[in-house]
Amino acid sequence: MVQVSHRLIDGRLDQTGRADSDILSDFHASLLEVLPNAAAFITQDGSILVHNTRLKTVCADRGVLQVPARLKDLLAESSWNRCEAVLAAAFAGVPAQASGAILLRSGEVFCRHLICTTFIALTAARRAVLVQFDLADSAKNEIATPPVGQTASPRLPAAEEFLAQFPDDIVIFNGTESAGEKAAVLLDAISSNHDADLFAETLEGLDAGRTQSLYVPETRSFETAAFTDERQMCEIRIVPIPAPADGTGQSLTATAGAPRTGASMAIIRRNVDCPRETAENRRLAYLDPLTGLENRRAFTRALKRKLCRLAGDGAGGVAAGEAGGEAGDQDRDRTAGGGLAVFYIDLDEFKKVNDLGGHDVGDDMLLRVAACLRATLGEVGTAARIGGDEFAGMVPAASEEAALELAGKILDGFDRIRLEVGDRVFTIGGSIGVAFVGDGLPLGATDAALILGLADRACLRGKRFGGRSVQIHTVAPAECRTQDAGRAELPEPGSFRGNELTLFAMPIIRLKDQQVFGSEILLRLQGDRAAGLSSRAWISAAERSGVIAKVDAWTLDKVLDAAECNTGRAILTMNVSVESARDPGFRDGLYHRLSANPLLASKLCLEIGEKDFLREPAVVEAFFKFVTDLGCQTAVDDFAGHWPVLSRLTGLRVEWLKLEAGLTQQVVEAPGKAAILAGLVRAAHELGIKVIAKHVETAREARLLGELNIEAAQGYYFGKPAPWPGR
Repeated sequence: MVQVSHRLIDGRLDQTGRADSDILSDFHASLLEVLPNAAAFITQDGSILVHNTRLKTVCADRGVLQVPARLKDLLAESSWNRCEAVLAAAFAGVPAQASGAILLRSGEVFCRHLICTTFIALTAARRAVLVQFDLADSAKNEIATPPVGQTASPRLPAAEEFLAQFPDDIVIFNGTESAGEKAAVLLDAISSNHDADLFAETLEGLDAGRTQSLYVPETRSFETAAFTDERQMCEIRIVPIPAPADGTGQSLTATAGAPRTGASMAIIRRNVDCPRETAENRRLAYLDPLTGLENRRAFTRALKRKLCRLAGDGAGGVAAGEAGGEAGDQDRDRTAGGGLAVFYIDLDEFKKVNDLGGHDVGDDMLLRVAACLRATLGEVGTAARIGGDEFAGMVPAASEEAALELAGKILDGFDRIRLEVGDRVFTIGGSIGVAFVGDGLPLGATDAALILGLADRACLRGKRFGGRSVQIHTVAPAECRTQDAGRAELPEPGSFRGNELTLFAMPIIRLKDQQVFGSEILLRLQGDRAAGLSSRAWISAAERSGVIAKVDAWTLDKVLDAAECNTGRAILTMNVSVESARDPGFRDGLYHRLSANPLLASKLCLEIGEKDFLREPAVVEAFFKFVTDLGCQTAVDDFAGHWPVLSRLTGLRVEWLKLEAGLTQQVVEAPGKAAILAGLVRAAHELGIKVIAKHVETAREARLLGELNIEAAQGYYFGKPAPWPGR
């Protein structure tokens, strides 16, 4: 038999979905009294808002004279952990239950089944879920006869009385109706002219054992939530009704000859927000719109939860209504063990990608970086974009070594990114700061900003050493609760005075006879403000600030002045930025100096990095032709053998290739790769190009490089940079 609330019978449809249905009222307490089991409305953190007399009686029978304010204070720790997972699932919208003995703190059995069903919304954006405690048979018999001094459970009201008090419109089915009959009743209840056959097919496909919701657009065109874009909907929530727990009560669906299984309740609410729109708003609030990674807000919130769990407080830091997937996250954290590695990632030279390729190319690069982070951190990690070219990540890590290894894999992944746009090839690098949080530190949700700040500061240290580095900071107990992890800034290039810039020289050795035949001139900083700041980092900042051409012009003047005073034939090499190669003022200054003394050109070798060549091949080729015509030598610095450069060597006027440091190391660490490098050297020789190896640090490296017929080398094995000219 179908039973319908009086509100629907009386035609008072305009009262459905009213505001007071979201307020915990006396009705909810009376609703608990008609339930056959001990029951309560419980919030996500386990607070017991309202309970029925039966729950109080069960507690009293087991020596608990007062129902506590929190379920956690009532149950044993192991039982509370089980209940916590069930609550998390219920608040995620999936009715769940825990079967098996649920124990009190005393160790006595409290119930055999815990059942969580539909949640209700309360004020202050809080929610509660209806929890029923299904007792063992012996317990049920005890409850049937209350102890002396206890008031017997009130009479269960008739179904009509129950329906009249329910705050929403409801329709109750006893389980004997067909899907078509249910569809007809529901469509009639909401005065809808939707296709009854389609509605019946939808109802027939529902899982009878789960609470599920259907959404009917107010436009009177039935669609499920997955296919509608309507802003306001009519919600029909189908809730299964369990059979009575004992024989003392009256079932809401009990009719003569009717089965006691398959019963359900349809709760009808109008003018509810469209689920798709709600989900989209939530997605936009917590996801970066370009990359699809978490944004800063979502990452900080997730970091708070991780820190609370790491400190042993699984319940802390989780706001009500944010429990979707929490139980699974906790299980994963427990199995991972160890500590937590938090990464702060700042891309190197991303501005050049934006400036040279445009913002569309910059966006494409960010998408590739995001994909690299997803692949590297995997399912157990979290990646986020927290700024324009700044990313963050976290992953369980057993030790500092494991965290460093993963950070290295991230940089290796960046090295494999190649973005070809026309005749340009864009690459990307990054600096990574790691804050490693060991197990057992006294951390909580409020320390998320602190930990991220420490990772940021570690990243900045890497930027000071020139980028593409990993710096790790192990969080100490004394640093907890210390909110001073703000980001320090690099000094602006324009703020340096002339007397803070100086030049050093590193010898270049001819491997055939171990003789010095040239020097690379390096820019260095001096003074207190330059402490801990590498020249590479400052030069990178100068490029971003647009003053690098002036720095290169100052260096060039010093080099040419020294060359005029030196009667020897030693080659002096210096690095030139692509900004200087493009700058007419720099080229004019070079032209006038060499025109006045053409012999200086034979002593000068100007080199440009391979990354700059990949990004602006036309500019570099034109500059090399210009300086070659003046009589200077040219070199491609940090050459890693990329095909776009190799393919242009035949038409490029260049005398030297200076190998990237990694190629030198691979010859020793992976001898099998020596054959590849040998082939590369032979190809360069056939084109009339000589090769210089960099960062040579041992005699073994020098010997192997000589066996590959590499002409020259430089590195600490041959001599460290020294002030130049000599003092």
